[in-house]
Amino acid sequence: MEETRKPVRKPRAAAAPKPAAPKPAAKPAAAPGKPAVRKQAVKARPPARGPSPVDREEMVRTAAYFRAQRRGFDPGYEVADWLAAELEIAALTEPAPATKPSSAAPRKKAPGT
Repeated sequence: MEETRKPVRKPRAAAAPKPAAPKPAAKPAAAPGKPAVRKQAVKARPPARGPSPVDREEMVRTAAYFRAQRRGFDPGYEVADWLAAELEIAALTEPAPATKPSSAAPRKKAPGT
């Protein structure tokens, strides 16, 4: 049986180095009498504040399922499982409300107490 071989390729000659790209021309100065215009930086969009409604519902559904599984899938507790799962997911995904410092001055203890 004859063995087939691919023809041997000759190595390529070394390629000539490419000429350096020309540097861009300097920006023209503002016309006399006109102030230079500055470009303002584009602010990034603030991050999302939690999962989408579809993702949140899926999280609640999963948490409710695991609650039901822990109690052995006894019937009659489906609503309680769902509501407890909603509270659990809300606590995990929603930011805690900011507490405001009390505007009332702290009370002083009465003397002798």
